[in-house]
Amino acid sequence: MIYLLGAIIVVLLVWIILIKKQLRTTSAKIKDIATRRGSNEQLTMDIASPEIRQLLLTVNELLEAKSKTERKFMTLNKELRETIENVSHDLRTPLTSLSGYLQLMERDTLTPEEREKYSLIIKNKIQTLTELVENFFVLSKLSNDEGKLQPEAIQLSDFVTGAVASYYEDFSKRGITPKLLVEPGVTVNADRKALQRMVDNFISNMLKHGEGPMKIELAKQGRKAVLRFSNQASQLTQADIPRLIERFYTADRVRSGSNTGLGLAIIDLLAHKSGAAFTVDFEEEVLTFTVIFK
Repeated sequence: MIYLLGAIIVVLLVWIILIKKQLRTTSAKIKDIATRRGSNEQLTMDIASPEIRQLLLTVNELLEAKSKTERKFMTLNKELRETIENVSHDLRTPLTSLSGYLQLMERDTLTPEEREKYSLIIKNKIQTLTELVENFFVLSKLSNDEGKLQPEAIQLSDFVTGAVASYYEDFSKRGITPKLLVEPGVTVNADRKALQRMVDNFISNMLKHGEGPMKIELAKQGRKAVLRFSNQASQLTQADIPRLIERFYTADRVRSGSNTGLGLAIIDLLAHKSGAAFTVDFEEEVLTFTVIFK
């Protein structure tokens, strides 16, 4: 009996020594993992009681949460740097152009026709800068969940028809008459300002980048309202489509000098906040933007 008790005591002592050793090793490993950024390493222990295994599981969950937070921080930090670079570029380009035209305007040799031409260009550049700053401001507010939307019942059929009519002169200058197919009596529950910005951004995108026939459609599908903007876009490729709603997408065939690529990103955020679905399709060189209101 004495020998049995002695054997049990020895086993327990060995067990305690092994556990203490592994706890010291695990403690050192926790400190090491905690100081390494981006580590996905998990803790393990060969010998452990159920209580210690539960402790390890909890610590591993905390380490995983730390790793996710670090990855998110690194992504946000990268996006911030890219945003600053892109904002700087997109503001500097029209400002540099403005400076050049203002220097031209100072010449005494300019004819009245040339002076009028440069004045119009300067006016357009100032308008571009205004749009840039406004888009940056709106995107910043939307990204930070500021400015809650205030949904209300809106007669979408009349709203879309009126919005398109307000761009009559812009379409006329380009020699384009968009095909308007609007089903009457379509009503949605949406924020009026958000809806106005979405429609304006769609039409502006059409005017800046659209080619050939343009079509604007509104129809009721079951209980949902479906709004579509379509135009030919031969300069695009299938590879561009998934990236069109990215902020500051820099493909030259998608962007022109003053276009920041923010318009569609804003639409995507507004649609999401409005509980609507926003999709982009490209088939046979026809680009189609679709918003489905629930």
